[in-house]
Amino acid sequence: MLCPEIHRQRLIIEGHFEVDSINDAFVQGFLTELTGVMGMTPLSDPVIFSPDAVSEMHHGVGGFQPWAESGCSLYTWRDKKFFTLDVYSCKPYDVERLVSWVKTRLNTDNLQWRDA
Repeated sequence: MLCPEIHRQRLIIEGHFEVDSINDAFVQGFLTELTGVMGMTPLSDPVIFSPDAVSEMHHGVGGFQPWAESGCSLYTWRDKKFFTLDVYSCKPYDVERLVSWVKTRLNTDNLQWRDA
């Protein structure tokens, strides 16, 4: 392993969400709350984006939250009610607690995750 003295933890969660609507405000709140749940230090407000105007392949809202400890990205597909959450951190965190929070926040039991 390269640089074993640096802790690195990655988590990818994907699934189908059942919340009514995912818009800019929802993604902003989701990433802000996630930062608190994980005890991370935000470097800025979340960056919210949507490929709607430039992509025929992907319609939804996404966001990136930079942390002093690294960061996370949320991507959503509106028509499929599908999401991907990528989390990368140099600070250890409780994967099962985070997965449970995501299930509750996105109102879903239909998800898969992989920790690396």
